[in-house]
Amino acid sequence: MKRVLNSGTVKLPYVTGEKTNLEFTFEIKAPLLTFLAFQDSNLGTLNRLDELDHPVAYLPPQFYTKDASGYTSMDGKSSNIYTTKLFNFYTAAFNFYSNLLREGLCKEEASLVLPQGMFINFLWKISIMDLITYIEVHHTDSPEIYGYCSTFVLYLEEHTPELVKQLKFIR
Repeated sequence: MKRVLNSGTVKLPYVTGEKTNLEFTFEIKAPLLTFLAFQDSNLGTLNRLDELDHPVAYLPPQFYTKDASGYTSMDGKSSNIYTTKLFNFYTAAFNFYSNLLREGLCKEEASLVLPQGMFINFLWKISIMDLITYIEVHHTDSPEIYGYCSTFVLYLEEHTPELVKQLKFIR
């Protein structure tokens, strides 16, 4: 069974430490490409969790163009066309993957045909200072990363308001 979703998730973190030494452990469900972006930042520690029992892929709710000024939402008609094309691509990849497994190919090699839009689950253990650095540096990397960064900012503002005020003042 396959599913295509249009959003990742961030579960509330486990928090240890005090004040500026706070450390969070977020459980995140995101496309593989997003996981790789977190990994490329070299901030915190990432640990992949068990894979889902069936492939699930990310289908963006909106598509964007990019120029020097940033991202711009595409019109509804164009977004619908790309949604259909991406859905068809995922369907073909899932079917090919399933056929390879049915023919006896091991899961590890069959997975090579799965797209980078496949959801994976992982834990991200990160200090508050590194999290703030990640948000500041990467919030404009992509519309998807912006969404995760926005979630992190809301969490920080809600759970560490005094610290966030101090950091805004210092920076």
